Amino acid sequence: MFLLLACTPSSWQPVELVEHVNVFTGTGGLGFGYGGLNPAATVPDGFVKVGPDTSLDGSRPQFNHTAGYNFPDTHIEGFSHHRLPGIGVSDGGAVRVVMSDVGSFEAEDLRATFDHADEEGWPGFYRVRLERGLVELTATAHAAHHRYQWTSSERWLVVDLSRGAASDINSQIASISADPSGFSGQIDFRGSVTGRDDGYLPLFTVGRFSVDAVEVLVEDDKAAFRFDRDVELQVGLSAVDLDGAQNNLDVELPDWDFAGAVEGAWQDWEGALSNLHITGGTEEERRLFATAARNTRLMPTLFTDVDGRYRGLDQEVHTAEGWTYYTDFSMWDTYRTLHPWVILAWPELATDHARSLADMGDKRGFIPRWPAGVVESGSMVGHSADVVLGESLRKGVTDWPAEDAFEIAWQTATDPEAERSRGEYYIELGYIPHDLEHGGVSKTQEYAINDAALGMWAAELGRNDEARLLFARSKNYANVFNPETGWMQGRNSDGSWVDLEMEGWPDAYVEGNPYQYAFLAPHDVEGLAELYGGPEALRSRLEEIFQASSELEDTIAPDPYYWHGNEPDLHYAFLFAALGDPSATQKWVRWILDNRYSTAPGGLDGNDDGGTLSAWYCFAALGLYPLNGTDDYVLTTPRFDVAVIDRPGGSLTIEAHGTGDYVAGVWLDGSPLENAILSHGRLTGERHLLFLRSPEPTDWGTW
Repeated sequence: MFLLLACTPSSWQPVELVEHVNVFTGTGGLGFGYGGLNPAATVPDGFVKVGPDTSLDGSRPQFNHTAGYNFPDTHIEGFSHHRLPGIGVSDGGAVRVVMSDVGSFEAEDLRATFDHADEEGWPGFYRVRLERGLVELTATAHAAHHRYQWTSSERWLVVDLSRGAASDINSQIASISADPSGFSGQIDFRGSVTGRDDGYLPLFTVGRFSVDAVEVLVEDDKAAFRFDRDVELQVGLSAVDLDGAQNNLDVELPDWDFAGAVEGAWQDWEGALSNLHITGGTEEERRLFATAARNTRLMPTLFTDVDGRYRGLDQEVHTAEGWTYYTDFSMWDTYRTLHPWVILAWPELATDHARSLADMGDKRGFIPRWPAGVVESGSMVGHSADVVLGESLRKGVTDWPAEDAFEIAWQTATDPEAERSRGEYYIELGYIPHDLEHGGVSKTQEYAINDAALGMWAAELGRNDEARLLFARSKNYANVFNPETGWMQGRNSDGSWVDLEMEGWPDAYVEGNPYQYAFLAPHDVEGLAELYGGPEALRSRLEEIFQASSELEDTIAPDPYYWHGNEPDLHYAFLFAALGDPSATQKWVRWILDNRYSTAPGGLDGNDDGGTLSAWYCFAALGLYPLNGTDDYVLTTPRFDVAVIDRPGGSLTIEAHGTGDYVAGVWLDGSPLENAILSHGRLTGERHLLFLRSPEPTDWGTW
């Protein structure tokens, strides 16, 4: 009888997600709790993200201005057009425009105070009222539309091609041409990631005014324009050439209809999120989900001009025919949640991501781990693209050159002489030795996950011999487990163990400590449990870490135990269910949702890292979470009464009855599930998951 209560999409009213987005969430936070987002006007996946660059009366520390904006700030430096949201290092901020009342290029003359009471924004739109007047911004994929209304009779706009998003530490080589009708320019942009690999991001820009300026001043890579009336400005960007910037602008902003451009950006967001439907939950949960879903469409970045041309990782110009090229893949972060979310929610977008990564591999001879603009930044560790691509293929994303890309990834994984290979130490010893490389524990664990995903990739291609070798190597994480101490621990090339350090970020680990790397083997939970003495022993260790975390006040410093603000332990709460204790997963996921997320400016527990923390929220709120290096999800308590993801081939409906934080039973298409693990294949096509919630822990799914 219970199953007859299941409702259908026609019997409930879903939330209008775009109306619930808060673009200021994650724009503040202190210390390691800084979210790194910007309320910039942008469209889904847009190249242009036009928004404010702020300061505390001129002070702009890199750490809390990585995307140009920090909510506690008091001053606006200007409005720039390109940024990498939430990545934790300074990049972007190109083509800054400043509303001024003086014809000056000095920062102290241009800086303006502002108040958040005079600031508002929503998807695709930003507005702020300064003492000088009103600034309004909107965007298309490759262009921005500005509107300026002054309170003074002196009306100046300054266009500065020399600045960057944070602290102005990025180095640019720029040139500008200007006349009363507008400007054009080129920037060799060198940000913290786009400027690595001895490269830079080439940016071309054109701008035009709705009325001609009555005076023009040019100084090096800056220009100032004086007007005798209020003015609108349209700016186009391209990484290809000036013609590309002009064409992008002409196609996407063919007229001076600012209101129409705002409406167009809103409709773009409505379209992007139109396949996601929720009802139920609290108002805060609905706003959090809508905002998180929006944030998962800020990166990777659309890099294809409107004519299909793009600049590839070989620095040359190519044309994408029948697909779209993307860049800015923060994969050490995003392979864990963002890319699995895209595969589940937008498989057609996942296809373009896979094609883009395969194209990068073809152009460079290796598949990068953190491509930024037109360079491989080499940031962080592991070969995370193996996980993105291996999981994509296993989960039905097939329209990309998987065979060719596999050959490149296979060489990287097995040939110590290959560029960007796993390296001779990992291949020969089965681990990265502490005395020869920094971060050996972390690298070994990441390579093991990479091997598991690459093994799935091989199996899907029928490469069974390669798959067997890779699956065997995916156990290599065990080689840095010291049974004497019970921790993943640094190990020298002669097999000896390094002294165990528990505090700070010891050299054996990358951005973490032994607590945060103790259980980084989501692809092999059974094998991980064996190392720790069995499922119950591992479950107890997990419980100790979460209990210790829950008893600590959340501060601006890195959390010493479970650290939700960084990536290696994001899956920890879901391991309980994989060990036969789903109620503990349900308990601790609820704790994370309640204590590490809010819609406030400081509402993220750290850098969003290209949508990683936001995608974690989307998964957890819907009641499932991916185990990387596999095609499995862990089920947990949905926060909404009904959620639907419309996908090609059929919708996934997740329905929850009853109240409470725990699960009393789950049915898939009317058939009861016995445990909390469910493969992606079983969610493919038209599927209905029905949960029965309980206010108290139950024995459902235990073993």
